[in-house]
Amino acid sequence: MRLPAGVRDWLPHELARKREIEQQMRAVFGRWAYEELQTPIVERFDVLERGLGEEASELLFQFNDRRSTALALRPEMTTPVARLVSTRMREAPLPLRLAYIAPVFRYYEQPQEGRMRELTQAGVELIGAAGIDADAETLFMAIEGLDEIGLRDARFDINDARVVDGILDGVGLDGDAARDAKELIKVRNLVGLRKFDRPALVEFAQRRGRHDAIERARGICRTPESREALDELDAMLERADALGYRERVTVDFALLRDLEYYTGFLFEGYVEEIGFSLCGGGRYDSLLPKFGFDVPAVGWTAGVERLLIALERRGKHVRRRRHRIDVLVAGSDVVAARERAAGNVVRYAGSDLGDEALLEEARAYGIPRVVIALDGTVRELRVGRRMDELPVPRTPSNWDAR
Repeated sequence: MRLPAGVRDWLPHELARKREIEQQMRAVFGRWAYEELQTPIVERFDVLERGLGEEASELLFQFNDRRSTALALRPEMTTPVARLVSTRMREAPLPLRLAYIAPVFRYYEQPQEGRMRELTQAGVELIGAAGIDADAETLFMAIEGLDEIGLRDARFDINDARVVDGILDGVGLDGDAARDAKELIKVRNLVGLRKFDRPALVEFAQRRGRHDAIERARGICRTPESREALDELDAMLERADALGYRERVTVDFALLRDLEYYTGFLFEGYVEEIGFSLCGGGRYDSLLPKFGFDVPAVGWTAGVERLLIALERRGKHVRRRRHRIDVLVAGSDVVAARERAAGNVVRYAGSDLGDEALLEEARAYGIPRVVIALDGTVRELRVGRRMDELPVPRTPSNWDAR
């Protein structure tokens, strides 16, 4: 039986590793004082369309309920969080620090590794906070999150959407021409950019670096907003240096995420072995106002499956992990219940198995103890040696309930 394209099964040891990554990310969110929330997997189509814009709306799994209400599976978590905050948390003190780890669904025409139709997003939203302090909080939390799971050499590219607008203004492009140029910069299409006959634009699209790259951009940017953005990128690099991230944070002026969505600072994190980003985010000050709540916001998400791929490529955590079992119990529901009440993990075996069969089963699952309750007695075996029989009084409280 074949699965639909773009989804997968998770075997127990695979799911255990995925849950471990999720718990590590939750630990990071908690240390930064973010509270976890949950929204429905199904949202109204008009809500998602309002938040996502035309480009992202094409990724939706759409359907109608029996009353012909247009619905869709959420393709990301930021828009549902914006809907929730604008309707039920408007009176909460700002800023709000909210986190989630949740499945999302995207209709990719050609699913592939790292680009599945069902995926898990771990992320945060900082609602009601403007300025570089909030931007820095999201970037440095993302770095700490990848460090937490063992990707301590992950690198991060940063940019600001306002810089790109300043560059386009500086080379004399506006309107449809500016939008077309943005699309080409986003996919790093230098051939297409050369058709605009703006050498400075092609140079800008290839420029990466640190303070030197920012200084070069100052010669082209003319708008006050773009110059302010360059100042903030400069300051972000200095703050990253102070935390020991000098070799891990770089300015990339061609980094453009969703053009209709991000309004300022943005970033992506990656490792060399993987051809796609592991996490990313940025400022989206125009989203909450679409829901009638005029507050700024910034956030980031990581693809849990992509994190697992990165770790597995490095040979980390690929060993089959067995669920810990403390004791194998045979012959008595009462004894098994007592072991569980004592905090032990119990595997129950049939009462028709002999000692050797029980010991063999215990060795196969790495269980250190075997407890056998038959004929009014309880015997405990340690794997590798036999213990003395431990008789139990035959009373209604423990025998009749067996």
